[in-house]
Amino acid sequence: MKSHHQVALSLLTLCISQQLYAQTDVDASTADSVENAAINDVPSTTLDTITVTARAKTGTALAQKISEMPAVTQVIGEEDIQAQATGNRTTGDILAQLIPSLGASSGSTSNYGTTMRGRPVQYLLNGVPLSGSRSLSRELNSIDPAQLERVEVLSGATSIYGSGAAGGLINLVTKSAAGAGFTGQTRLGIDGSREFESDSLGYHVGQSLGYGGERVYGRLDVDYASKGGKFDSHGDRISPDVNQTDQQDTESLSVNANLGMDIDDSQSVNLAVTYYDDEQDTDYGPDYGNNLGVLLLGTPPSLKAIDGAHIEKQPSTTKKSVNLNYNNDDVFGSNLSVTGYYRDEQGRFYPSAKDGRKQAREVLLESGVDKDTAKELAADATYVMQSEADIEVMGLRAAMQTETELADKPVLLSYGADFERENSEQTYHGQDYTQFEDSNGLVSKANGMTYNGGPDTTIDKIGAFVNSDIDITDKWHASAGVRYQKLKSKTDTFTPFYEQLLEEYFDGSSTDYQAGDVAKGKTDHDKTLFNLGSSYQLTPNDQIFANFSQGFTTADIQRALRDVRAGFVVNSDNVQPIAINNYDLGWQGKRGDTSARVTGFYNTSDKTVRFTNDYTVEVVDTDERVYGVEGSLTQDISDNWQVGGSVAYTRGQYKKDGDWLELDAVRLTPLKGTAFAQYNFDEGSNIRLQALAIGGDDRAFKDQQNDPDASAQPVTGYMTLDVLGQVKMPVGRVGYGVYNVLNKDYQTVYHQTTFGDLNRLPATGTTYGLSYTVDY
Repeated sequence: MKSHHQVALSLLTLCISQQLYAQTDVDASTADSVENAAINDVPSTTLDTITVTARAKTGTALAQKISEMPAVTQVIGEEDIQAQATGNRTTGDILAQLIPSLGASSGSTSNYGTTMRGRPVQYLLNGVPLSGSRSLSRELNSIDPAQLERVEVLSGATSIYGSGAAGGLINLVTKSAAGAGFTGQTRLGIDGSREFESDSLGYHVGQSLGYGGERVYGRLDVDYASKGGKFDSHGDRISPDVNQTDQQDTESLSVNANLGMDIDDSQSVNLAVTYYDDEQDTDYGPDYGNNLGVLLLGTPPSLKAIDGAHIEKQPSTTKKSVNLNYNNDDVFGSNLSVTGYYRDEQGRFYPSAKDGRKQAREVLLESGVDKDTAKELAADATYVMQSEADIEVMGLRAAMQTETELADKPVLLSYGADFERENSEQTYHGQDYTQFEDSNGLVSKANGMTYNGGPDTTIDKIGAFVNSDIDITDKWHASAGVRYQKLKSKTDTFTPFYEQLLEEYFDGSSTDYQAGDVAKGKTDHDKTLFNLGSSYQLTPNDQIFANFSQGFTTADIQRALRDVRAGFVVNSDNVQPIAINNYDLGWQGKRGDTSARVTGFYNTSDKTVRFTNDYTVEVVDTDERVYGVEGSLTQDISDNWQVGGSVAYTRGQYKKDGDWLELDAVRLTPLKGTAFAQYNFDEGSNIRLQALAIGGDDRAFKDQQNDPDASAQPVTGYMTLDVLGQVKMPVGRVGYGVYNVLNKDYQTVYHQTTFGDLNRLPATGTTYGLSYTVDY
């Protein structure tokens, strides 16, 4: 019988229990060599056992070989992460380069629109959810990449995890204490633009301290970064992102701490705490044109950054998380893990204009005013708002694992239950419009008015699951499971945003308008989800796998209700969940020094979520399908040379009036490819040339021309090249990176396709980064 105790506590039941901690008794030096051999194979398609060192903190649960998992998996190791992190690269930038199926990085603070297989991604930190039903899309901006030990990826909808993981899971695993005695690391870094403008210069300072004792062990990581302005390929400063915010002129503090104790040979507890805070402090604002023409008249924006901005409350993000885990590997011969967790997140956005002219005209027309007069009277119904959101999440998860046999076949049973409660609220703070107008959009100061950004919402997620893994033969592995998922939500009574604006606008006029409310409501949905998968070792070097799994999620309820009008009824019929069926079929193999993997996928849902031209959210009751192929290849040309790359092709359609229309690039990234060539010097240094390419696509734009609510935009393809590497020094190592080395003039997919003309911002030109790291 295979010993599940001797393999890594791997990704698959991260999806189940989310927070078990590996407590293997593997010798540290042996474990380190095995782990590094497994996870540093670019692009990290793992074919061998991953062994985790003693006391290594992980969010994973099921003792099983990654190579036996009948789904697309990927483990990105610390060395690969840190090689990409030199300079002001974000976690989103790094993962977009290293994960084939993940969409391109937005280039802003947000990871909005960054999907896998055309579906939203569930991000986790040490197995605890970073993203929920209400998402600020800043999950990849919640921890410094220098603090990551590895990243675990499961592509495709999964019933193992439950709600939220429609496109897959990405688990960010932070560093933890391993080995004996005191350890430490000091990190220094600088970065700047091509022309070395003083405004572009930034720096990074980090320190880690760890201790591993006989029973008690812990680690503390602290990183501080100051980021400068961004400049395009022409050397011009890039305008602020007024929709999702960016990280120009931002200072950030990231803290990761964990403390563990072995109670006895079977029991252990671990406390993990993370804190992240950033705040922008910029003197630059967008160019709204003469007399705010961009906002009021639709004048094309120059996209220039204008000096002289004064924002009373600058954009910011604050995230705090705490999770406490208890593990006992000898409960009636089974392993028990119980985890409680808490997360609190606040986000403040850039002040932006809100246009109420359309709604005001509708009110005037309904009151009998003629069309021309209504247009004239509604001309001033414009406002400036600043959005703030607060999300609080707490949960409890318990899982058991039992090794047994069925017909003399080794079986691993995993079963348990989980509960999570999410509270969210969002508020718009009105800004003084006179000061904003007089300064042509550069001065933003609160006027004391507040507006609902949707109802205060509470969402409960309750789940129970059982999953079995069986080695049918030495070559044939199968996995099957079932999960019951219940989703309940409650929304408070609220006055919709535009109702408040209209009452304020018509106050004192001849048109009497009374804002109406949306009454409190609740929804209650449940679904039984199934997964079934199998892998077969055709030859010692070839494996095929197939997998079926279901996902279950809801649209962002609070965001979807933000723009409804008075009288809307919140109930289970009007706010419905989305069910996804996901199918995978693939092959992976090795031929000498060549490793490759190819997977075809197809997923369907009974509804589609989209933004309209007015940036409202719709959940459309219609069929949707997404399909494609992804693959990766690496070749060791010699002991020193390695080359490789990846490709991901995704297409999708939704049904409208009996026709299939293409999904836009907000939902799925066009053809994406990466390639690299790396030379490793004998003494431990290396240099790497890498490329990322995005294909152009205008099919959704053409398809949706006759859809009045569509917002699809064409995508122009682009390719960027980077040069990066490490230089081993007598003490420590130096990292360097030159990104967009050809100074390519382009726009990211996010900036090409989301929101309006003010978001058509150019990407950064060539940037440089230099770092120095010392371990002791």
